[in-house]
Amino acid sequence: MNATLRPRARIRLPRWGKPAAQALFLLLAGGGFCYGGLRLAGLLTPAATPATATEKVAAKSGEDSTVRMAEGKWATAGIRVEPAAYSPFTERVWRTGRLALDEGRIAHISPMIEGLVREVKVRLGQDVKAGEVLVVLDCREVGQAKLDLVKTRLAAEYARVQHEWTQTAGRNAAELVEAMTGETPIPEIEKRFKDRTIGDLRQQLITAYSHRIHTKTHYEAVGQSGVQGAVPGATVVRLRADFEAAEATYRALLEEVKYQTGQQARVTEQKFREARAAEALSKTQLMMLGYSREEVEAMDPVAEGPRVSLYPIRAPFGGTVIDQHAVLAERVGPQVQMFQIADLSTLWLQADVPQKDLALVRTLTAGTVRFRESDDPGETREADVFYTGDVVDKATRAVSLTATVRNRDRTLKPGMFVEVELGRPGKDAVQVPVGAVQRQGTQAFVFVHAGGDEFRRVDVTPGRVSGGVVELLGGVKPGQPVVVAGGFVLKSELLKDQMAAE
Repeated sequence: MNATLRPRARIRLPRWGKPAAQALFLLLAGGGFCYGGLRLAGLLTPAATPATATEKVAAKSGEDSTVRMAEGKWATAGIRVEPAAYSPFTERVWRTGRLALDEGRIAHISPMIEGLVREVKVRLGQDVKAGEVLVVLDCREVGQAKLDLVKTRLAAEYARVQHEWTQTAGRNAAELVEAMTGETPIPEIEKRFKDRTIGDLRQQLITAYSHRIHTKTHYEAVGQSGVQGAVPGATVVRLRADFEAAEATYRALLEEVKYQTGQQARVTEQKFREARAAEALSKTQLMMLGYSREEVEAMDPVAEGPRVSLYPIRAPFGGTVIDQHAVLAERVGPQVQMFQIADLSTLWLQADVPQKDLALVRTLTAGTVRFRESDDPGETREADVFYTGDVVDKATRAVSLTATVRNRDRTLKPGMFVEVELGRPGKDAVQVPVGAVQRQGTQAFVFVHAGGDEFRRVDVTPGRVSGGVVELLGGVKPGQPVVVAGGFVLKSELLKDQMAAE
């Protein structure tokens, strides 16, 4: 019979007088209130009560520790089995870091010379390509440099023509001298060199050559007659003298031609080189102002007219305009920063590592670290470490770790705070995901797949926990198939079976 249906027992009190009964009632009531107060204050331990069903199951953890579940239900229950890993246990800690602009991919744009802002081609937040025009200035210095280029171009062209003419004349003169040395008749010489450039030396050479031939012919003819006694000896001597003089003049002129043609060639070549150097300096001056070689070669300052003094400022690389101070009609100079451009596809991750954690970063150079956003700790990214710091800051007693972060999707923003994961590998240990360990009371356990659809509970002793992994000091051997997900479902089934057996 249920206890609630039993008749209450009657208490027989001794037949005392009314005053005694009242005193006894007050004493019992006061004692009850005191006992309740002590219970509430925690100063009185209640008497042992019967154990609950769950506590009885906990006490029998070594009995009936298997549970069955058909393999077809594993996916629905979220059960996943993996072998227990045996590898160096890595202690992982999270340190606060921050994202910053890549200092190798940021540009502060200022003009190299003074000028007046005529056009602003970009706006704040705009993405620009390498070489894209940001702003156009009106600079007198640029206009003067372009006009100097025109002058040097003309001088170089004139010097080139003179040098080429001198070289041609020298070669033709040398051929003419060679023809004269070969006793070529004058009519043939005039025919061969009629339209060829020789210069002022042509007339001198032909005249001397003609006079030499004439005196030689006259002397030889008269000299033959003089031998026969028909011409006086004095005449023969005079004609011989004339011939020798003509021969000497002719030979001297040949030497003069060789010297003059060589000297003229050297002089014009020197002038041509000087003109080309002046032109190259004019081009270099424009390239120093930011123009490319192709732009300088294609320049036509005369055709530009009033626009000859316009000076474009271009982006040094592709990026985003993150700061702008250029204003129309404003006079600017080298001391004025008009734009700031940054390549946001690559950022720097910086973290201050305390001195006590230096052992965690000594092996990170040229390695990678994981980090996560402070507001979204579920997703992690990787960064390439290139500097782990060489100096401990006096104020913070920490070194600065710096890594490169790829930010192609532009979701990360400079200035954001992040958490950086630092790890230190230890000794080999059996380890499983934290979610694989279940608890019943104070006892930790895991489920080991015993084969087929059977799972067996195995009590374990957890050790260190780091990075979502727990070290097992006993209970599970390396490689044993452990339930790493869905263990709570198996625990519920096991408790249900054990309580049903009770």
